[in-house]
Amino acid sequence: MAANSGEFSDVLETPLLDAKGTNILQNISEEGGYAYVGMSALAAAGDFRAAEAAREMAWEQLHSGPWHSVLPIWRDAYSMACLNVAKFHYAKGEFREALRVLDMGLIMGGLALRKDLDMAVDKASAAQATNHGGSEEGAKSRRLLVPSEFNEVEVRHFRLYP
Repeated sequence: MAANSGEFSDVLETPLLDAKGTNILQNISEEGGYAYVGMSALAAAGDFRAAEAAREMAWEQLHSGPWHSVLPIWRDAYSMACLNVAKFHYAKGEFREALRVLDMGLIMGGLALRKDLDMAVDKASAAQATNHGGSEEGAKSRRLLVPSEFNEVEVRHFRLYP
């Protein structure tokens, strides 16, 4: 389980995926994506490696030809796979990795699960900000280009050109 603060659960909710997932998988199956459907079923049962494999399968379909020749169902399959992978990362408290996967889902995925992706990004972003606010990782993300204390005399004598 993730070491989350009390206000965040260790689960990313996906109401659209829960409602439309079976239909999406049926459509993928009709397009010959039997292996993807099998991996997605294993992912839903808690198999992280299967979730990663399903994401890779969908990625390969997205890159199997010109963008306009890719069937839209494979974009939804990629969104689904990204949500499944992000759920695992989120549950382990790996919010940065969850956000990276969700971002790819938003970029490359279809529209059917877009609201789930948006909600998951919001939740993972909030969890990362809360849980890493005082940590070294959080400090790195808030670093300033110019240190808060600097020698003003040195700055005034600094020349950009010789």
